[in-house]
Amino acid sequence: MSRLALSIKNAWIALVFQLIYVFVQFYARDIFLDHLGDEFMGIESTLKSMLQFLNLSELGIGTAVGFTLYKPIFNNNRDKINEIIGYLGFLYKRIGLFVLLAGLILILFFPLFFKGTDTSLGYIIFLFISLLISNLLNYFFTYQMFLLEADQKNYVRLIINQSVFVGRLIVQCFVLLYLKDIFLWILLELIAPFFYVVLLRRKIRKTYPWLNFNYRTTQEIRKKHRMLLTKIKQISFHKIGSFVSNGTDNILIFAFINPATVAYVVNYQLVLNNINVLVSKFFAGSNASVGNLVAENDLKNITKVFWEMMALRFFLAGTSAIMFYIGFEDLIVLWLGEKYLLSPGILIALITIFFILQIRQPVDSFKQAYGLYADIWSPLAQSIINLAFSILLILKYGVIGVFIGTIISQVCIVLIWRPYYLFDKGFKLPSSIYWKGFIFHVLYFLIIGLLYMNTIDPLLEISFKSKFLNLVVKVISSGILFGTIYFIVLQIFSKGFKDLTKRFYQIIKNKIYK
Repeated sequence: MSRLALSIKNAWIALVFQLIYVFVQFYARDIFLDHLGDEFMGIESTLKSMLQFLNLSELGIGTAVGFTLYKPIFNNNRDKINEIIGYLGFLYKRIGLFVLLAGLILILFFPLFFKGTDTSLGYIIFLFISLLISNLLNYFFTYQMFLLEADQKNYVRLIINQSVFVGRLIVQCFVLLYLKDIFLWILLELIAPFFYVVLLRRKIRKTYPWLNFNYRTTQEIRKKHRMLLTKIKQISFHKIGSFVSNGTDNILIFAFINPATVAYVVNYQLVLNNINVLVSKFFAGSNASVGNLVAENDLKNITKVFWEMMALRFFLAGTSAIMFYIGFEDLIVLWLGEKYLLSPGILIALITIFFILQIRQPVDSFKQAYGLYADIWSPLAQSIINLAFSILLILKYGVIGVFIGTIISQVCIVLIWRPYYLFDKGFKLPSSIYWKGFIFHVLYFLIIGLLYMNTIDPLLEISFKSKFLNLVVKVISSGILFGTIYFIVLQIFSKGFKDLTKRFYQIIKNKIYK
């Protein structure tokens, strides 16, 4: 099966399962807030952010190993694949022990961290331990999943993952609605990952019967992979930058405001993150495709695909941003009630972060494929900028200050430095080529977006008796109208978008006349 065919297969399976997960998660969130309370759900989100911090000890091993696997997979070198996966297991198990120790030490400070909350400390500790064990299982038993991802078969893992965790959410809803047992609700957080591990390992054995699950990593192999360790150390700094940008927002809100506000923010993040995941699922397998593309070393084709991905990301991000702005507040009111509305400024800040997260992906994918992680100063700079501005601005402006700090740091490093670094060290082309293409794509979106919001959107008069139907029709109509206009503009002015539509046209044509 071709790279593109595998990418499409990964994408449609991922989309279907993610849609099911989103539907169940939205229904479950309403029940969880009603029965567990804003404070408890805010604490749960904060605990997950703390675990993200502990997972920094993973040091980007998975990313580095994924990068290392592309070539042996391309050459079908099974001995090399076994060696790399075995070495990954060797590293992961030791990291897992460190995460366990760090987690247990962190628990000692919980009486201090959560002294001002009404939630039982026993429940908080039990929930944290359940989430911690769930993380540890990945370190000790499922590190082979990186082979699936690098081999563009991540849909195998995703089917199992989403099935198990959708089932968990459904049972948790039943427990709260009919048994009203918080202890059992937390216990399900602990039990579900064990089912996932058993099913995933069984499927990996079936998919790769030649894969050695008990590979012995000798001293000689460890010496051979010193270069990989260097790459891991470099990626570790990037992991820190990524965490500070995306993982500290809720911790800062918890520390400077209160746990309930974290729950309010997480409601917004839940919607945006799910859409982000849906878009990511659409691109499922693309990282591996890019890795294989770079391994072929055809610069003309590499840059052509890069601009196709950039144009597509801008189209999806721009259309999604307009739909969010038009329908987000109505969605929150219908879903949870007016009580959970945040200010319009916070909504715009969160949409901006979502937009940046989308348009940065092509640069990140190619940067990973080239293994460009030597710029270890950049994530540290991003972390300092983010924390400094977030703390300063949250004290002055409240919740929105945290997100403004995140935006400032991402613009400085993610949107300015990283593309320059990729073009200079990866493509070995002048960065002016990137800036010209990027700035034009930004202008296309801003001009079309502003014109649409000030001319066409006010003319859309939709009035059904059902508020839900009103919202759905309004958002979908806006998405279709704006998306059509945006599509035409990109088709006329963006070479990357024109190349992309030609590529899809050719695929459809080949399917029809096959």
